[in-house]
This record gives sequence, C-alpha cells and structure tokens, in this order.
Amino acid sequence: MIKKITLAIFTLFILLFQANAQQTANIKVSFDIESAQAVCKVLALKKADTLKLQQISKLYGNTLLIKKVKGYSGAGEDVFKKTLKEIIETGTIKDQDPYNWKQVKANLPAIQKLLSYLTTNQEKFMREVQVIISNYTPTTLTATTKACFLVGGGSLGFTIGDDPTFNVALQKIGDDVEGLKYLVAHELYHNIQDAGQQTRTKSTTEKPPYNIKASYALLYNLWAEGTANYVGDFEKIKAPKPFSVEQQVAFKKNSERQYSNFYLLETLIYRQYTDTTARYQPLYDIVYSTAFDEAGYYVGYEMAKKISQYDGNTAIAALVTQDPMFFIQTYISLYKSHPEDKSFRRFSASVEAIIEKVLVWKDRI
Repeated sequence: MIKKITLAIFTLFILLFQANAQQTANIKVSFDIESAQAVCKVLALKKADTLKLQQISKLYGNTLLIKKVKGYSGAGEDVFKKTLKEIIETGTIKDQDPYNWKQVKANLPAIQKLLSYLTTNQEKFMREVQVIISNYTPTTLTATTKACFLVGGGSLGFTIGDDPTFNVALQKIGDDVEGLKYLVAHELYHNIQDAGQQTRTKSTTEKPPYNIKASYALLYNLWAEGTANYVGDFEKIKAPKPFSVEQQVAFKKNSERQYSNFYLLETLIYRQYTDTTARYQPLYDIVYSTAFDEAGYYVGYEMAKKISQYDGNTAIAALVTQDPMFFIQTYISLYKSHPEDKSFRRFSASVEAIIEKVLVWKDRI
C-alpha cells in the first residue's frame, strides 16, 4: 500500500552546484504525486463512483494530462472519466483508449512500487537528479518549477504552455528508478531553459515574416530538445532496466542513421523557409514527434555532444540564457574550425545560407 500523505505537494529547495564554481543556481521545485496516487487507488477498485471520478479529473496534474491528451487526440475530460469508469468496472476498454488506462492497470503493481519509492525518497531522488543536470545549468539562474508525476496518456514527459510544471508519466517506467531520474532530468531541464530564456533582453519593435518565425521555431526546438536529450542521456546508465533499455535502443537506432536525420531536418528547414505554403505544425510533427522516432531530438543531441567535446559543458549551460540560434551557430562554427574532424555532420551550403538569414533576427524573436 502507498503511504498516505496529508499534503499533495512537497516543496524542495535544490541547490545545483556547478563544478569548481562559487556561485550556485537556486531552483525551487514542488513535488506532486497526488494525481497519480488517486488514479491508481480507484483502478484497484471494482466499482466506480461518479463523484469521485469527477474529483479526480479536477486534480491539478490530471487537468494537465487531459489538456495534453485532448490536444493530440480530441479526447477531453468526458473521455477521461468515461474510459476510467469502464476499465474499473469491466477490467478493459472496448473501443479507443486514448488515456492508456489498460497499460496503467496492467502495470499497476510496478507503478505503486515506484510511487511508494517517490513518497519516501523525495529529497534523495531530487539530489540525484541535481547531479545529472548541475554542470549544464547557469550558476546565476533562479527558477521555480513543479515536478508532477502522472499516470495515463501517450507521452513520457511533457510541459503545457507557460505553466511552470514538467509532467512525467509513470506507466511505462516499471520499477526503473534510474531511468526515471534521467527522464526527470530531461523534463526539468526544459523548465530551466524556459527560466533562462525569460532573462533575455529582446527587441520586439519589428515582427518577423512567417517563414522566418517558423524556421526559428524549428531551430528553437532543435536546441531545446537536443540539449535536454544530452543532459538526460540514457546512454550513461550502466545497468539499465527494461525502460532504460528501450531508450538506449532508440538512441542507438538514431545514432546509426545520423546522416538521414540531419538530411531530414535540413529538408524541413529548407521547405519552411522557402515555401510560402508550408505550415509549421506538420513539419514540426515530422521531426519532433514519435512519427519518425523524434529524429530532431537526436540531431540536437549529436550537436550538443560536439559542442561539449570542444567547448565543454559550460558552453551548454551558457546557451540557456542566450538566443537559441547560438546553438546551431556555434555548431557550424565548430565544424568549420575543425575540418579534420570527420565525425561532424555538416549542413549544406544552402541551409547554412538560410540559417544566416534567420540569424539576423537573433534577439528579436
């Protein structure tokens, strides 16, 4: 049984220490497992209480889960409650299962074990996450965020809009605590990126044309997802459990097709910039969703790895408070400075020219 807790949210203050540095980043993190516990509790029952399901759907974490699932499937709060009721009372779901309740129910013992661990080891868990991300965080940064652990949906981790919360779904993780640490590091780093970006000074007197803004957005996500993948690098796990093995298989698959991944991203940048009919969202979905194994994440990962190789982890940390265009600009400068290093994946001259045109808008978007 999961230990009952009187407060749903535990506030933790994490000091992220930069190696050999006197200053520290001050990151305030709230810890929320109420939504996951509530769903797990009712899934263990045989009878669904309509009022209770309504209350569960209104819990903070579940409102974010509903918003996320509705965004990609159209299944909102009504489907959340209807399908949860169905699986409680029948043990399965006959039609569509957009909230993945069948997977949650099948993995319920492992999820409950993980929740029990998180309940009793919060400070230890977050200290170990701090070790993963500390070298990639600006020492002067101050940020407030919330770690919300959920069950259900199709995403391992996500953020929603400007809400300073990162959400992590537990149903695919089993009892892989080490893998969870790296997943949390990835999602927490997105909040650190957001906090860093808010410190920038930007000139907004002139609005960019659509092709510039959309091309910039593709490159923004290249930085954001690539560096977060590098920080939360599952390849560093030496004794992986099944969840971490799956992530390492994805890393290996994408590593073996680096050339194709870079070429795919190049093609999308070229079309987004030059084709006036090209809309951003479909192109984003190709390279940053699971449709093509999140290929853009791994392009950015390889770029971050090369930047770290030549300029150190402090260069990754510095990017947090700079215009994200510095990421690709730094990478291109490095491979031009090191023609002897054949392990660099280089962009074509035509795409480099497009990037130069987008760079004109640096600190103006």
